[in-house]
Amino acid sequence: MERTFLLGVGAMKAGTTWLHDHLAASPQCDPGVRKEYHVFDSLDLEQERFMLGRVVDRARASLDVVAEGRPTDPTFLLQTAMVADEQLYYDHFTALFARDPRTRLTMDITPAYALLSAQRLATVRAEFERRGVRAVAAFLLRDPVERIWSQVRMQKRRRPAQNPEPAEELVAQRFADASYADRTRYEHTLTALDASFAEAYVGFYEELFDPARSGPELGRLSALLGIEPHAPDLDASFNVSPRTAALPEATVRAVAEHFRATYESVAARFPDRDLRTIWPSSRFVL
Repeated sequence: MERTFLLGVGAMKAGTTWLHDHLAASPQCDPGVRKEYHVFDSLDLEQERFMLGRVVDRARASLDVVAEGRPTDPTFLLQTAMVADEQLYYDHFTALFARDPRTRLTMDITPAYALLSAQRLATVRAEFERRGVRAVAAFLLRDPVERIWSQVRMQKRRRPAQNPEPAEELVAQRFADASYADRTRYEHTLTALDASFAEAYVGFYEELFDPARSGPELGRLSALLGIEPHAPDLDASFNVSPRTAALPEATVRAVAEHFRATYESVAARFPDRDLRTIWPSSRFVL
């Protein structure tokens, strides 16, 4: 029985939480203690170092509880240990297969990994293969305009005092900022995956939630992962930020034109897909 580790690399706001929960519901999957481990972004990405501080602070709080002789959630202690010695990351997921003889899959789906280098991604794959575990990657794509708009609405919902303007105005102000644009340059992540993983699933957020396409897409992913497919819950939703207004057409055009290279790269990679239908905003650049 083949053992498979799935590294999910995003994209942010492209259905990764839903996908994690769908896969975790399989009796052949042991997902570990959380969806996102934030190990390699904490180690490699300067712009993500805040996450390391957050994990360490939570680990300190957990240690205080341990010092009092009380039980505590070991999640943040485990994450901090993995950052301190990344070999523990590979050993932890490899050990999960020993818990239940049915387990064929384990995973870490951290959208920030979309920003990792090809060298880091290749190292992750090699370390698992050295332990006799097959490593594959998954990357979900979402219309760049919709992805950024969703990210803005999420940040406004979580931190309204820091984001007082309407979300539609914030999109127009921020779409070119690195914190939004870097996660939307799908072509960069795809190039890194091509150079590092022999096997990878690349799918569209829009198709995963299309009743006519979801089954075949999840069947394709399940076949890659070596697990039996099971019915998706298309009504489940996570981290949803409601829309209060439509995005102005001028803003849609400006964002699409800014990411022209992304649309063109994805269209070239998937010539069998009608990208103008899947991503309506592509009408401005394709």
